[in-house]
Amino acid sequence: MRTLTVFCPLGLSNRLRVLLSGLALAEASGRTFRMLWPMTAACAAPFETLFTNHWPVATVSSEAVAGLPYIPGWFGRLPDLLIAPEVDLVVGHPGWLIRPGQFAGHEALASRCQSLFGQMQPVATIQEAVAAFKQTQFRPTMIGVHLRRGDHLRERPDAAANTAQAIHAINAFLAKFPDAGILLCTDDGAVDQETGRIQTEDVRARLRHPVWSPRRVDHPRSLDRRTPEAIQDALLDLWLLRSTDCVVGTTGSSFSELARYGRNIPPRSYGELQRGTDP
Repeated sequence: MRTLTVFCPLGLSNRLRVLLSGLALAEASGRTFRMLWPMTAACAAPFETLFTNHWPVATVSSEAVAGLPYIPGWFGRLPDLLIAPEVDLVVGHPGWLIRPGQFAGHEALASRCQSLFGQMQPVATIQEAVAAFKQTQFRPTMIGVHLRRGDHLRERPDAAANTAQAIHAINAFLAKFPDAGILLCTDDGAVDQETGRIQTEDVRARLRHPVWSPRRVDHPRSLDRRTPEAIQDALLDLWLLRSTDCVVGTTGSSFSELARYGRNIPPRSYGELQRGTDP
């Protein structure tokens, strides 16, 4: 029996990309699938406290994956895992394990990833919080805004400097839908897990426009990804963003990517467009 074991030590949305593409790869290649979900400073919530899906995902310690093969996203070359010869294949990665347009057969895997994402079910408490939030805070038309900060300020300062572009994109949509509500999700002020520093540009204040302010809704309990509450709130934000009519996001953010992933929304609604990261 051939197997595929995957893992990701980074944040929630990075893990979801590995999970979805790993499942699709295992199905297509006839492998038994398993994902290791390590408890790390970037994601301190076990899978089973976030989703009800009975998928083969095992919550483990960070030490359990420390010695396993890991291909970094920026510098590591990802092989065609669909035809990998190893009987027992183990791979760690921060993103999609498939490469449509590069490897034959991966286009179908991209569609399967979208289908699997549609099957994901958050736990009841998060689903109830999403429903309650939408009922009390959403307007008939909603603009979703995700401004990634935290460690993105260190890793991608060019992409994090997008507040002015986001405001421009919001104004463009408000010109078409003047009664739209605005959902702002941001980790501005979060601790950088690597350096321990906290940086903020006070995004919420910068977007406190006199016309907008009654329409901005964003109330995370925690921005510290070392706590389960922060990850649960991130999942709540992700599902809320996926319920909006357009998404203004941040380049290089897997969270922004998943907020629009598989959805039929205009590319210009994305604000800072991704650069070829969608499978």
